[in-house]
Amino acid sequence: MKKALLLATLVAFTFGRAHAQCVPNPLYNDSLFGVWPDTIQGFAVATVGQFYSDTLNLKVPSDAGIVNPAFAGLTIDSVQFTGISGLPAGLSTSCTSHTPANCTYLTGIVGCGLIEGTPTTAGTYPLTIDVTAYTTVIVPIPVPYTFTGYSITVQPFSNVVEITGPNMTGVRNVPNPFANRTTIDLNLNKATPLQVRIYNLLGEELWKEKVEGRPGLNRIPFESGKLQDGVYIYSVRAGDEQFTGRMVLNR
Repeated sequence: MKKALLLATLVAFTFGRAHAQCVPNPLYNDSLFGVWPDTIQGFAVATVGQFYSDTLNLKVPSDAGIVNPAFAGLTIDSVQFTGISGLPAGLSTSCTSHTPANCTYLTGIVGCGLIEGTPTTAGTYPLTIDVTAYTTVIVPIPVPYTFTGYSITVQPFSNVVEITGPNMTGVRNVPNPFANRTTIDLNLNKATPLQVRIYNLLGEELWKEKVEGRPGLNRIPFESGKLQDGVYIYSVRAGDEQFTGRMVLNR
């Protein structure tokens, strides 16, 4: 099985919505292992009756002991994303694949899946992300693995046209402190162009980015590059609103 998977061409397949395609986030290329967003960031908030889409990124190491010490010494050939349990009614999953097998990812490469649809009922829904890792001990052995601690909140639909109150909320960078990469997260009530800037403590501008902000959760990635360890200031402007925060670089 390992040989077959390693010789497979990187062909995209989907399940659920056949036309849906996700794009892996290059922010996680240098990561060893993980599922993103993590349980701290969480999935974007959904709204009853409005189309929803969020991307799940996954990277698996070849050393099974990194995922679970009980499997130290075993080599993971591939991992198959088998679905998300507990999704709100109206939402479903789809994925790309690194091999001709359905929703299967090779180790050391970031893979992705989509959660999409139009939710029908408000509430907070606990989720589990289910995968099956394949390792070989004489014969291929499937090892189920579940990621817990996730949820999606579906808020009631509001027919209020005029949006009042702050347009930009929940601004933070995650993780903080960070080693090489972090994302600046924020929620917008309506689509608004964003200007993001990074400064040192002397007020010198080191980085800037313009983003077309969309309603709901927005994530702007930032890579530290050659910056020295220390404290930096980030500023996010949405229209007349501005937020300033501190981020700590610690490799």
